[in-house]
Amino acid sequence: MKLKQFTLLLGMILCAGMVCLVPAAGAAPPPPPLVAVILPQNNARFQSIHTAFLERFNKITTISGKPRLYVQSPNSDLMSLRNSIRKANALGADLVVVYGTRAAMAAKQEDFTEPLIFADVFEPVAMGLVPSLKRGGDLITGVSGHAPVQTLLKVLQETIGTGRLGIPVEAKNPAGKIQVEVLKKAACRRGGPADDNDKLKQSGDFCSLEIVPTDMQSPTGATKGLKAAEGKIDSIFLTDLLPTDAHVAEILDYASQAGLPVISQLPGTAEQGAFATLESDPQEQGQLLGEIASRLIEGELPEDIPLMIPRRISLVVNLDVAKKYDIQVPFSVLSQTARVVR
Repeated sequence: MKLKQFTLLLGMILCAGMVCLVPAAGAAPPPPPLVAVILPQNNARFQSIHTAFLERFNKITTISGKPRLYVQSPNSDLMSLRNSIRKANALGADLVVVYGTRAAMAAKQEDFTEPLIFADVFEPVAMGLVPSLKRGGDLITGVSGHAPVQTLLKVLQETIGTGRLGIPVEAKNPAGKIQVEVLKKAACRRGGPADDNDKLKQSGDFCSLEIVPTDMQSPTGATKGLKAAEGKIDSIFLTDLLPTDAHVAEILDYASQAGLPVISQLPGTAEQGAFATLESDPQEQGQLLGEIASRLIEGELPEDIPLMIPRRISLVVNLDVAKKYDIQVPFSVLSQTARVVR
């Protein structure tokens, strides 16, 4: 809540000596806090998170009434997202909520003077949004959308074997470069293949997979970049930086035609044709996001609220896709699977 609102509320209750500092007769009370939401268009998982967020948000009350909500649904390009952040600031929002890595990184490039919280962000610490898992950043905290990528890469190795994993990224988008580096570190460990230690470390001399970035140039060029890498990759990782569901569907369609199995951390992509996904529950993310919003509105500081990490993580395997690509799914993978798609 902004300083001016605290001041007005304080003036209603403080007394100095025998004179109580109360607003003049007829003075309007301070308005409830304004929460600005930036919900990028055409993304079903963001909408699912937002629906769960609203369930928790609608239970919040303050001394001046229920918080006001202002929702923007911009296009997913970085300029539109940054413009939405500027508009939220211009409106005097007391709290800003953003969905996804693209929106969070766009917000980071803007000056915001009020708390900002995010949901569904891949590796917020690596992205520089928060300093650690145990502490929020300066005016920013949120919910990670990260399901442990090491587990997903291990599934790929146990089913397809060592190979070359194509990652569609925009070379001009710094977040894409960070994602590639995170995946490279996750795919490698020290000690070589005979090492009994299965813990994947930040860097190493044995890599279970070769990570191959494919430059999209722009989001509309996702399949163009993959086609340029034909013969250099034998599987695809769907990144959460893909702007809309239409881009996801386009890549899945191309992968099916090219005979390239897809893995992803995006909820629902196994049902759309990906071979395997490791998903964090959108509903849980929304609930956690609402909890953070409540704590901030009550007066806590973002830096005192640690990054929240969803606990409900599901491995989903599409057995029809496995059969199409003649992939043998071992019991060690099936035993970890929350559900299968047939």
